[in-house]
Amino acid sequence: MAFTMKQMSLIVGVLGAVPFILGVVAENKKPGTGVPISGKDFVVCKYPKDPTVALGFLSAVFLLASTVAGYFSLFYPYQGKSIPHRKLFQSSSFASSSTSHCSRPG
Repeated sequence: MAFTMKQMSLIVGVLGAVPFILGVVAENKKPGTGVPISGKDFVVCKYPKDPTVALGFLSAVFLLASTVAGYFSLFYPYQGKSIPHRKLFQSSSFASSSTSHCSRPG
């Protein structure tokens, strides 16, 4: 099945929005405080069950899927034409911004 640019951008966009939404939901579902249970020489806090760990895991999975789909969309041939990898990585606008900001002064 051939994807169009609009379909690929929609896939990457949705896969990128889902982790954000799951992260916001997980933040709102966090338990407030636990119930302290005192032992002989220690105190253990018992928290109610919550879905934050599962939501965080799902968020990470969808973020990974978005990254893979975004990488795939860079090199996917649209209308039978693909960008040569060498030309893409030689492009100064495609260069990583982290290398330009890491130089030391003087």
